Amino acid sequence: MRKIDWVLREILFRVYEKNEIFMTQKSIATTCGLSMDTVNRLVTKLDRLRAVEKRPFGFRVTEPKKVLTYWAATRNLPNDIAYMTFSPYSPDRIEDALPEEAIFTGYSGYKFTFKTTPVPYEEVFVYADPDEVRKKFPESNVKDHNLVVLKSDPHLKLLKQDRSAPFAQLYVDLWQIGGPTANRFLLEMERKIESQPVEALKTLVERARKSQEEE
Repeated sequence: MRKIDWVLREILFRVYEKNEIFMTQKSIATTCGLSMDTVNRLVTKLDRLRAVEKRPFGFRVTEPKKVLTYWAATRNLPNDIAYMTFSPYSPDRIEDALPEEAIFTGYSGYKFTFKTTPVPYEEVFVYADPDEVRKKFPESNVKDHNLVVLKSDPHLKLLKQDRSAPFAQLYVDLWQIGGPTANRFLLEMERKIESQPVEALKTLVERARKSQEEE
């Protein structure tokens, strides 16, 4: 995965999982283990797209959905595929048999995150050590596949939610997977995104109230 993907993931993780809209380039660079120049170049691009607003000591995310869409459109999921294979097992059995450190994305990640799915699914997408997965699911020569193993990275391991990738990673991966099933999952995620700004505002107001009471 490109280092710029790490930056986008970190920004959106802070927005959607931590309800933060203001952050600094330095904190992003430190968390991702990247240079300030890498972060600054991306923030400048997002500022030109009017997705963020640069400030003297950092930047504010003004249009998180625009940042999310930008990442979804520029993400290259096929480039991160370690290998694909077929298993006669159901998705549930495949998921249960994968290593404990595996991080699910796509349909499985949605299921582990929200404890439900809008429609049934047949494919399992997972970030994991391909050598470990091959021990139980060796590569096969069949044309069809139902297990896609993606290369993981240390930044993703920091942000995983239980056994699933963070919200934004699920969204962009489903966008890249495409097709009727993925689109149905995306529709449900869109509905969740629509309610997010209200919840974020509630959180900010609550923090401000507590701060005033402590003063």
